[in-house]
Amino acid sequence: MSSQAALLADRYRLESRIAAGGMATVWLARDEVLARSVAVKLLHPHLAGGPSFLHRFKQEAIAAARLSHPRIVSIFDTGSSTSSDEECAQPFIVMEYCSGGTLASLLGDEGPLEPDRALAVASDICDALSHAHRFGIVHRDVKPANILLTGERELKVADFGIAKAAFETTDVTRTGSILGSVAYISPEQVEGAEPDQRSDIYAVGILLYELLAGRPPFPGENHLSVAMAHVHEQPPSLRGFRAQIPRRTEQVVMKALSKDPDERFSSAEDMRLALGESSGATALISPFSPPHSPTTATRVHPRDAAEQPRAQTASQTRNLVPIFVVVAAAVLLGLVLPRIFDGPQKPDPGPAASGNGSADARSPILEITEPRDFDPLGDEEEHSEDVSAVVDGNPGTYWTTESYEDGLGKAGVGLLFDLGRTRAVKAAVITSDTPGMTVELRAADEPPADSATMTPVGAPAGAEEVTRLGAGGRRARYWLVWITDLPDALNSAHIAEVRFLGA
Repeated sequence: MSSQAALLADRYRLESRIAAGGMATVWLARDEVLARSVAVKLLHPHLAGGPSFLHRFKQEAIAAARLSHPRIVSIFDTGSSTSSDEECAQPFIVMEYCSGGTLASLLGDEGPLEPDRALAVASDICDALSHAHRFGIVHRDVKPANILLTGERELKVADFGIAKAAFETTDVTRTGSILGSVAYISPEQVEGAEPDQRSDIYAVGILLYELLAGRPPFPGENHLSVAMAHVHEQPPSLRGFRAQIPRRTEQVVMKALSKDPDERFSSAEDMRLALGESSGATALISPFSPPHSPTTATRVHPRDAAEQPRAQTASQTRNLVPIFVVVAAAVLLGLVLPRIFDGPQKPDPGPAASGNGSADARSPILEITEPRDFDPLGDEEEHSEDVSAVVDGNPGTYWTTESYEDGLGKAGVGLLFDLGRTRAVKAAVITSDTPGMTVELRAADEPPADSATMTPVGAPAGAEEVTRLGAGGRRARYWLVWITDLPDALNSAHIAEVRFLGA
């Protein structure tokens, strides 16, 4: 950039170069009219490949400027500048200045992100894309370098509208470095098809893969080999790089990276919801805040529970010894002193035969030989891989229903339990972190084909965090926890633990 061109449009004074890539050079500039710092992106002159480029570029920039979203970089102005040492007009865009750098620089400095932070980043990107897609704008160039961070560490997606004009003048399979984006390009774009919102979803899948693994799935030796890998090769397993990556997270990434666009998420919003479900949390944390607050409990997905670190360092163990001693002494005193000073204890009447409450501690917990999901009115598959979570003794893991947009749309869905033989049941105790669903208990002596062949035991009840469904000593081998209504304002329900108490 020559000194004569240091002032663009008689308004924007270029101060220092922030970044440069195959598509553009970005400058920190001063808006001398509004007295504020802005970022100016100067596209390389060779991108103006024809007389219609400037018109297309301006139209796309204007369309992107209409987007107003907290996760999208604001565009303030656009134009072109020609200096004496340049052969053609150099288009530029003036946009919001984000002083925190890019996601690419963060990844280079810190390496792979922890799964919860990576999921939060991808969720915010999907939120921004969903907004743009509703206005008919496809980004086409989602990559870490186009994800900016503000000084407050807020994430913003940049360059909406720019990629379309550039791609229309470029054969990306021949000159893949032109946008520096071949690592994130979708198979249909490589093959020359018109990209749509599903192409952006593929790029988010590549980006999330890189955040988790520390490298994109198709590194390649040159741009052409990378482009061909998008079309013909399957990504390596994420868990092969990092075993602590949850299986459900890997499934979300692989769905986004499907070669066939029809097999990906149908929208960025659908992917955002799937990311939230894969996190096992009701809301994803801020991407760049500390991963866990000391006072916040963390829900663990059942498929991840076995993967959590179980060992502690020697110093941690030594630090816990005094706590264990104090707790053990308190428990012992709590058990012994009442018997010394108060004499024999009266029997605890226990909870009511039905309704909500804690389980009767003296009732034996019956062994469950085969829990399984039960969806005879749907596709007969309701997250079967998670069912073991409800009998693992860990309230931090759970089984979840599928996500339903407008209620269940059917009589029910649930979990079927085989007690191994006919047993007398006093109650079923259900633990959940989604209170508000409606549940009922059903029983049968033979393996049921559907819920109608099972006998209702008691009336349906609104679930709380701990729900006790009385069975009154009813004898049966097969027992169904049947969800007939989802919690208000939620599209799914979770069950963390189920226990059957013997009569």
